[in-house]
Amino acid sequence: MKIVSFGPKGQERPGIVHGDRLIDLVAADSLIPASVRRILEGDLVSRLASIVQNVNSLPSKCFKRPDGVRLGPPVTDPSKIICIGLNYSDHAAEQGKQVPDWPLTFAKGPNALIGDGDAIPIPPGVTQLDHEVELAVVIGRRAKAVSLDDAPKHVAGYSVFMDITARDVQFREKQWFRSKSFDGFGPFGPYLTTSDEVPDPHNLRISLEVNGQTYQSSNTGFMTFKVFYLVHYLSHSMTLEPGDVIATGTPAGVGAFAAPQRFLSKGDTVKATIESLGTLTNPVV
Repeated sequence: MKIVSFGPKGQERPGIVHGDRLIDLVAADSLIPASVRRILEGDLVSRLASIVQNVNSLPSKCFKRPDGVRLGPPVTDPSKIICIGLNYSDHAAEQGKQVPDWPLTFAKGPNALIGDGDAIPIPPGVTQLDHEVELAVVIGRRAKAVSLDDAPKHVAGYSVFMDITARDVQFREKQWFRSKSFDGFGPFGPYLTTSDEVPDPHNLRISLEVNGQTYQSSNTGFMTFKVFYLVHYLSHSMTLEPGDVIATGTPAGVGAFAAPQRFLSKGDTVKATIESLGTLTNPVV
């Protein structure tokens, strides 16, 4: 299934994109909570599957056209966004660094999240706005000190994520959190594709283009620390809650380490694509 949060910012409600229609889940089933995070907390994904199986019996009021509504971040209010640095060897190499022996983790504020089509802002004073395309893993069940074998049971699904960074702030302040957590610095979506539709998250083409020119192109199989290891590893230091997002790192091709450097500008259009998960498109303003 392709689960979405649709509607105006701050008023999103859960839905499922099914073919050329969007199912309004709250309209289809009054027992469905009004947010994707609460659906995951209630372990209700199987109930969504039942709605899809009986889609032809739903009244017309339950349907909208996906191209007629805004798709916000699939999970609008995760308790945390955990990012993994230098998780592709080519990205480490373009910085002249070695792949770390352990996952390099940092946080990104949930305030950064925006949806498909939403604008990436250039904050006042920022001159080096950079892009990174990443595979996002969304937690479906609470995970605390889980084994590697059990880790897949805690993954709800996957989505496309962009880690936008103010490189001038990052390099000046020698830390990552603020430079990556400006409002609008976390495009996320367009869907949460459930894990049953992604049999192997480590064999997906991943790419990013700016104004039609491809700058990043790789495969998720080149991640050093794989998805289920990350869930296992992180769960031994923090409880992963339903709706939490793990951004698993980016391949080579980011602007800060290009020769010459190139950064995003007003009027640019950024498209991030992951095979089977869709394309996330955001203008820069």
